[in-house]
Amino acid sequence: MERKITKLESCHVQVDVKVDTASWKEAQEKAMKKAIANVEVKGFRKGQAPEAVAKKHIDQMKVMDDAINSLLPKIYEEIIKEDKVAPFAQPKVDVTKISDTDLEIKFVIVTGPEIKLGAYKDLSIGKKEVKVGKAEVNAAIEEARKQNASLVVKEGAAAKGDTVIMDFEGKVDGKAFEGGSSKNYELELGSNSFIPGFEDQLVGVKAGEHKDVNVTFPEQYTKELAGKAAVFGCDVHEVKAKKLPELNDEFVKDLNIKDVDTVAKLEQYKLAELTEQKEKEARNEYLTKLYEKIAKDSKIEIPSEMIEDQAENRKRDMEQRMSQSGLTLEQYLTFVGQKEEEFMAKLKEDSKRDITNYFILEEVSKAENMEITDADVEFEISKLADQYKMKIEDVRKALGAQLGEFKNNLKMTRVEQFLFTHNN
Repeated sequence: MERKITKLESCHVQVDVKVDTASWKEAQEKAMKKAIANVEVKGFRKGQAPEAVAKKHIDQMKVMDDAINSLLPKIYEEIIKEDKVAPFAQPKVDVTKISDTDLEIKFVIVTGPEIKLGAYKDLSIGKKEVKVGKAEVNAAIEEARKQNASLVVKEGAAAKGDTVIMDFEGKVDGKAFEGGSSKNYELELGSNSFIPGFEDQLVGVKAGEHKDVNVTFPEQYTKELAGKAAVFGCDVHEVKAKKLPELNDEFVKDLNIKDVDTVAKLEQYKLAELTEQKEKEARNEYLTKLYEKIAKDSKIEIPSEMIEDQAENRKRDMEQRMSQSGLTLEQYLTFVGQKEEEFMAKLKEDSKRDITNYFILEEVSKAENMEITDADVEFEISKLADQYKMKIEDVRKALGAQLGEFKNNLKMTRVEQFLFTHNN
C-alpha cells in the first residue's frame, strides 16, 4: 500500500493511502462471500442460493462498505507503527476514490501536543515577601468571635448585622408566586442573601410589626420574575442581635484547636495560619507568571480537540454542581448575567492554560530526568497513613486504580517545586 503523510496545522496529520488492487479485490471477495452466506432467498435455505441468484439480493454498496471496514484496522495499525504517528483521538476517515479496482482513503489524525521547551531556569519573575501585620491577626480573631457568636433577643429596632425572624409572602401584580413565601424565616440583615434592597428596608423594624418591602427583581433573575416589581408582606416575630464571646482563655479552649489554649497561643496560631495562606497565594501568583513566561519563550502547539474535550468536561462538572443546588446551567448563567458563548470561551481559555502548564511540567521532568520511583510512592503513602491514622495497606487499597494518577501528581508537584526553587 502507498501512503503519503502531510503535516497539517494544530497537531493534525493527513495520511493519504492508496490500497493495492490485489488487496482491495481480495477484501471485496471476502465481503461478498460473507454476504452470500447470510442472504435469504425465497425457495432456498439461508446461504444456500446459487451465487448468481444470491448476488441479485445483495446490496453492492454494503459489500463495498464491509470490504473497506475490513481493511481499515490493518491500515491504521501500519500508520501508527511504520510511520510513527501517535494518535490522540479517533481519526477522521474519508474514501476519496473507489471502484472495483481502486481504493484511496484519507486519514486525518489528531496527534498529541508538540512542545519545544524554551528557558525554564534562572528566570527573573519576582517573588513577593509575605508579611502579616498585627491588625490582620486581630481581624482574624475577631472573625472567629463572630463565627461563634450567639443570638439573643433584642429590644428595639433591627440594625444591620441583626437577625429578624419573620413570616413573609411575596406578590407580583397582587398574586402570590411559587417560592415567594416562608414561615419563621431567619434573615441576617446585611448578609445580601435576598434581592438587592430587601434587607435594607427591614432595618429599623421591631418585633410585632408588619412591613411591606417593595423590590424589583433583577433582569438576570428567572424568566418568570425578571425585571418585575414585587411586594413582600413581612410579619416580624423577633429581632435578635449577635452576642460575641469574650476574648479569654476559656473562649480559646472552646475553639478546640490542637495545642492552642490561651489567647497568646491563638494569636500565634492565627499569625502562622495567615502567613501560610499568604505564602500559598503569593506562590500561586508567582507560578502563574512563571508558566506564562516559560510558555511565551517556548513553542507549544495543542490540538483544538484536546482543549474542547477539557472544556466540555468542565462544563459537565459545572452542570452537575448546579443540579445539586437545584439549578440548571442556563439558570445559573442567567443569575450571573453571562451568555453561554462567553461561559464556554472562558472554559476553553482556562483549559488551554491548564493543558499548557501540564505539558510544560512534563517537558521539564523529561529534561531534568525527574521520575518518581516506587520507593517515592511508598514514602508518600506512609505519610498519608500517618496523617490519617490508617494502615499503609488500607491507604494503598483506597488509592486502588488511582495509584497511577497519584504517582503522576507526585511528579507534577516535584517538578513545580523545582521550578519554584530554580527561578527568581
